[in-house]
Amino acid sequence: MGERPPRPRVALLQLLNGAWVTQALHAAAKLRLADFLAAGPLPVDELARQAGTDLRSTGRLLRTLAMFGVFSEVEPDRFTLTPMAEHLRSDRPDSLYHWAVMQGEAWHWDAWGGLAENVRTGQTAFELAHQLPLFEFLDRQPEASTLFNSAMAEMSSLAVKAIVQSYDFSAFPRVVDVGGGEGVLLQHVLEAHGSVQGILFDRPAALDQARARLKGTHLEGRITYQSGSFFEAVPAGGDAYLLKHILHDWNDAQAGKVLRACRAQLPRQGRLLAIEYVLPPGDTFSPGKLLDLEMLVVCGGQERTLEHWKSLMADNGLALERVIATPSGVSIIEASPA
Repeated sequence: MGERPPRPRVALLQLLNGAWVTQALHAAAKLRLADFLAAGPLPVDELARQAGTDLRSTGRLLRTLAMFGVFSEVEPDRFTLTPMAEHLRSDRPDSLYHWAVMQGEAWHWDAWGGLAENVRTGQTAFELAHQLPLFEFLDRQPEASTLFNSAMAEMSSLAVKAIVQSYDFSAFPRVVDVGGGEGVLLQHVLEAHGSVQGILFDRPAALDQARARLKGTHLEGRITYQSGSFFEAVPAGGDAYLLKHILHDWNDAQAGKVLRACRAQLPRQGRLLAIEYVLPPGDTFSPGKLLDLEMLVVCGGQERTLEHWKSLMADNGLALERVIATPSGVSIIEASPA
């Protein structure tokens, strides 16, 4: 006989305790425990010595995470990496290190503590906690901004291969990545299509990180960097305009400004490609429904249904041509000038 599912009360308790797991992962990442275990298993006393942490507390943290398959106690008080723990290493190209650190940082964590007030009043919890909108806060906090940009790059890396495999970008001589951060998606598009040129458009701090990341690669001569505000204008000369997880940061009025800025530069045969979740109806599971709460809390944005996407495009001079689902869960929402 298979294992019976937990009773509803127990299942609810497991969900309620999820915050403990998030903070445990944050602590393990911030202390770089996975990095110290990269060469192989270590006794907890040696791991604590190398990491500069308290012996007993380190063992208790690892013991708890091992219960979830993150690290493994191969012998009493001796721990090793597991496949999941490998992704907490800071040196892997498929790392989630920065994402794990960001989730538990006070500036992000404290905002989630205001969710009830956010729901009660409609005021964005992040602004209630910090008296600033998210992106103004990041402009004033360079360390938080660097972490945020790196975490976003890790999120992009989860989906970019599926996006590039699901859409033929070769039809567009020049692709503009609007709000493209460290340029992860644009990099994969250009690597897959040797004739395509790219423009990366974002805030100056994000572009600095992109330049540093791409320095010395064969793409240096194929990417132009431009900074500015996508609420005001986006670079001219593009044949396709990419917006990956940009529109979900904003309410409809703000997202409309971004779309109209892109529409103003879009040639007749050009395409706007919004890469976003398309929320399914009813109780159907979608990571986008959880991400929708993150948007509610941190920036007042939202995820959208198919009908919502259609109306948002139409209201801003665009016609939704098709929606291409990708294996990553996000969709490519293709629009043309109306």
